[in-house]
Amino acid sequence: MNDRLISIPAYVASLAPRDLADAERLAARVPAGATAIEYRLDLAEGPIDPRRLVELDGRPVVVTHRSLREGGRFSGSLEEYRRLVGDAYDAGATVDVEHATGALADASFLPDRRRVVASLHAPFGPPDDWRDRIAAMRATGARSAKLVAGTRDLPAALRVATMQRDDGSKGASVFPMGHASAPGRVLSALWGAALVYGSVDGDTAPGQLSLEDLLDTYGAAEPRAVDSLYGIAGANPAGSLSPKLHNALFRSRGRASVYLPLPVADFEAELPHLLELEPPFRGFSVTRPWKLAALRAGAPSDDARAVGAANTLVRARGGWRAENTDVDGVFDPLADHDTGEGRAAVILGAGGAARAATVAARRLGYEVTLSARRDEEADRVSGELGVDSLAWEDVAASEADLYVNATPAGLGEDDAPAVPAGALAGRPLVFDCVYRRDGGETATIRAAKAAGCATVDGLDMLAAQAVRQAHLFGVTDATPEEVRGILRGSAR
Repeated sequence: MNDRLISIPAYVASLAPRDLADAERLAARVPAGATAIEYRLDLAEGPIDPRRLVELDGRPVVVTHRSLREGGRFSGSLEEYRRLVGDAYDAGATVDVEHATGALADASFLPDRRRVVASLHAPFGPPDDWRDRIAAMRATGARSAKLVAGTRDLPAALRVATMQRDDGSKGASVFPMGHASAPGRVLSALWGAALVYGSVDGDTAPGQLSLEDLLDTYGAAEPRAVDSLYGIAGANPAGSLSPKLHNALFRSRGRASVYLPLPVADFEAELPHLLELEPPFRGFSVTRPWKLAALRAGAPSDDARAVGAANTLVRARGGWRAENTDVDGVFDPLADHDTGEGRAAVILGAGGAARAATVAARRLGYEVTLSARRDEEADRVSGELGVDSLAWEDVAASEADLYVNATPAGLGEDDAPAVPAGALAGRPLVFDCVYRRDGGETATIRAAKAAGCATVDGLDMLAAQAVRQAHLFGVTDATPEEVRGILRGSAR
């Protein structure tokens, strides 16, 4: 069985098959960079013979039966747990064994401990004696000791990741779980975790990133020193292309920096820019719904002040500077289509992107009208920005030279276009601020093209604002061509 031992560090594709046929489907999708495959059999709909799983792929297999207490679904007795673990071990798999069961205290059980991962899941946060717990797991002779701690927010997830960096025991893995755990999992991998888990088709644990992203976007298979952190703060930044873009720029310049996805449930409670971490955060991209809160987090630039929102925070002497590169993201692509002198524009939305689009369009000479699903919100924002407002129900009958969608509408496969068909009849220029990560067209862009309209899509906006943002993050030689190349190659 020596040829089926997991290597350390291991990059583990974590799968949750419903049945054997589903396991075959998932195994075929495991990325080439995976060095082992985990099957979470507690999540299966029925028994799956571990011998068949071992035969599916030439890479080492890890079989896991996580109990309800540890966040899984196995609810059987200790005797049944030992039987299932023993069957997987006898089939040639490495087995993940919860240390708290006491099963590893029996030296005759699973005698080749090189095919054992000893685990501790602490759903309410890491125990105070976490170092001793790791030492106890290592003392079982297990191939690796794994400590997974539950976290309720971003600061807690990052603190757990620093435990991996600070742990001195060889072969240990410490990482967070929870909705905000993604950045902690990346840092744990970069700081030398023995086991790095990533999903293939759906998460098998809260906050889990795909293994493909861990390997390709974050370079998880290249543990290294990191001297500065950046990231995108939003309620759900998982679909953003910004990590792929900025990490590619950092790598191409030999920068010891990493750009992370930062799920933030409450910006003003979690205050990501005030986190005391080593290495420190030097800059943030900020996305919905925290652009207004970000404005209050630093000294505003002229554009941020004009928009009344910030999408970028950059560390400056004595504090932070709030910037708004969304203005560049709208202004630059629009400028390629001529000025707006004597022309009318309708901006759909009332959030940070709509505010930036209003400032950019006015700067180009457009006469701007703003509309939102909540008319009172459109009235309030248009009043702040000094433009007219339009009732949402009247957009279809409006006539303008430019329509900008600054709402999430049209992103879903079955969504209706954000710009109504009646408004497209005059063949206006249609600018969509949203984009699909898979590179497909949004419903708004498809409808506009079908109506014979010229269009600007969200990737063009992202590229234009990202060039400016990259300059603020220290990549001062980034060009629009380079950024568009990365984005177009990443969208899939």
